[in-house]
Amino acid sequence: MIMKTIKSVTFWIVGVIAVVCLVGVYKFNFINDDIYIDTPSKMTKDVKNLTYVVNGETFNLVAGIASNEITPGSATKNTLSIFGEPVYGDLNGDGKNDAVILLVNNPGGSGTFYYAVLAMNSNDDKYMPTNTIFLGDRIAPQTVEIHDGVALFNYVERKAGEPMTTRPSMGKSLWINYDAKTGQISELKK
Repeated sequence: MIMKTIKSVTFWIVGVIAVVCLVGVYKFNFINDDIYIDTPSKMTKDVKNLTYVVNGETFNLVAGIASNEITPGSATKNTLSIFGEPVYGDLNGDGKNDAVILLVNNPGGSGTFYYAVLAMNSNDDKYMPTNTIFLGDRIAPQTVEIHDGVALFNYVERKAGEPMTTRPSMGKSLWINYDAKTGQISELKK
């Protein structure tokens, strides 16, 4: 009888501990305001100090640059920075200056990856970054512009099938449109 009571009490204690652990895991993983999945929610008044997400990885830029450890203790870093200077203009018709930004990602290997992103100006003059669009690996950026509320990224890339060691030689223009309903950007076909 005593053994049966001890087993019953042990069962309930283990059950309570399991429930507490599950609640803790749920709260830490799913109700954490500092976790960004697609588009981060941190806003600042300076686009060079925003939090951007590239390939699912969060980068907290300070003065236009951020470095994340690839593995704990590794000397190799995954770096994201703003290439050149942001271009400002109204991209959503609200009369406030938004920002068009070219990001460059050096993940520690031989590639140098470029991304288009916009930072939209809110009512309190704080910026919120959009999703990013991949432009290419080891391209030659030319200009970032705004025309009639649409962002334009001009760059030079390699021809299809050319090795990465070949200098980019083919000009390309990518028009980026902001969708106010979704808060996302996409390529605008012209």
